[in-house]
Amino acid sequence: MTENPFRIVIQDNPNFIRYCLAMSILCTAPLRNCERDEFIKFCQGNNLLQYVSQFYLHYRPDETIQWYTRPSGFPSKFVNTICRTQHPLLISKVRYYLKHLHEHLTRLYQDSLFWIPQFIIVYRGQRFSSAEYQKLVQYNEKPILTTTYLSTTSAYNIAVEFSGYNIRSNASLQDEISVIFKIVIQTKNTRLKPFAYIQEYSHVRDEKEILISMGTIFSFVNIYKRGILLIHGQSEEEMEKKILYKAIESYGNERTMTIGNVLISMNIPSTLDDDFYCRPLTSLLEEYLQIKPENIVNSVSTESQIMTIQDWPEGVTNDHLIIWVDTFIGENNTCIEFKDALANAIKLIKDEIDRLIVNNEIYPLRRELITLRTIEECLEMIDINRDKKIFLITSGSLGLQLVPRVLNTFPCVEKIYIFCGYIRGLVDWAMDFTDKLLMFDFPNDLFARVVYDIGMYYMERAINFSNSNEHISALYYLYYCKTLVMRTIHIFHSYLWFSLTPIDEYIAMEESLLPKDMVQHVRHNVQHV
Repeated sequence: MTENPFRIVIQDNPNFIRYCLAMSILCTAPLRNCERDEFIKFCQGNNLLQYVSQFYLHYRPDETIQWYTRPSGFPSKFVNTICRTQHPLLISKVRYYLKHLHEHLTRLYQDSLFWIPQFIIVYRGQRFSSAEYQKLVQYNEKPILTTTYLSTTSAYNIAVEFSGYNIRSNASLQDEISVIFKIVIQTKNTRLKPFAYIQEYSHVRDEKEILISMGTIFSFVNIYKRGILLIHGQSEEEMEKKILYKAIESYGNERTMTIGNVLISMNIPSTLDDDFYCRPLTSLLEEYLQIKPENIVNSVSTESQIMTIQDWPEGVTNDHLIIWVDTFIGENNTCIEFKDALANAIKLIKDEIDRLIVNNEIYPLRRELITLRTIEECLEMIDINRDKKIFLITSGSLGLQLVPRVLNTFPCVEKIYIFCGYIRGLVDWAMDFTDKLLMFDFPNDLFARVVYDIGMYYMERAINFSNSNEHISALYYLYYCKTLVMRTIHIFHSYLWFSLTPIDEYIAMEESLLPKDMVQHVRHNVQHV
């Protein structure tokens, strides 16, 4: 059982908003030369000698996340315990590690802006004492803030394991309550608090971990069956910005108030002759403006007009469609996590409305994924969408009848995927369709292959455009192809590995044929859908 990592956001509380300001400064300020030794000494004074020597000898700033995920729990558990105190002076004593962790997460987040979907859904399983759970219930429908770094996972079943929740018996240990947090994150807004997929850097690579920054604000939407729904989106980030403004205003508007003065007022050591510490406090607002995604991912000149979605070249269309026919999965309220994960991964066009909240669940507007229950519904839907390239998923039982009818009638069906619990029982009839048919018994492998195949379809279109000397269109499709393949690798973590090298080679070739400013425009548009 771990302690509650959340607290209610109280925007009118001076102590709270100054705490938030202190955290912003501590994550932004450059490290002093003595902070490494101060961190080591602080850890030694907290009975951590057995871990400190290893840290002293082997720690490197570029391995911060590896150290965070070490099985020993050091330094992650110790640092999070200190952060949970919300005491700026204490937290400043572990800043040597926190600063590196913040920088590493920021770099990973920036790198992900090219491929990450508009929103992701992650999960966290945790046990609470009855008393802590009752406190948590009081947060319902209120904004809350993480007082620690928050480990989450993209896999619901892993969160269930961490919660100790026995779904079949619906039982928890005595005086402990298992909670599964379902967290929805809009990914491409201005980011003060980065998050990142860290599986590639983790000591435990099968947990599909996404690490969320300390100080991230969520809306506590509701308590639903087996868990709690949290959302971090544009309104929550605006709240983070508003709190920063309020905190700075609380020190007065004079530009003579420096960052160093604020730290001294909190008894936090600072070097007053350092340029950063002598900067006016209001300069932190400029830092905020500089970390917008458009300033991170590109250095596109603001003097030239940026192409919008409506300005795409003729022929560049989002024309793929996934149809999933299954008697059970076709029901609206079943397997929501599966549908959300796949629909979000293949989404390339930005919607005005990203999601709806209905009956305490998240329902994206799945324009690229249609789920159906019967063969007749499926055939009718394919017929309606003959102008699209269709990727068809079916259960094994329906596939036996559906596959021959589809392949004999609809050339628009690019690929068929059988998703079933027992592949061997389908081999006899499926052998006749091996050139168009793939079979899977694990959802992540299915999703990875579907997303990859859609990416390869866009690569084929890019090559056709290139052969017709339509290089702008070709570059768009190559970027879409790369986006989808990167999502396959980073989101689904399949045992399958898909190489980016051929895509990068085609991209380099197309970019060399276009003016630099046009290449920048195309990149900008793709990275902001």
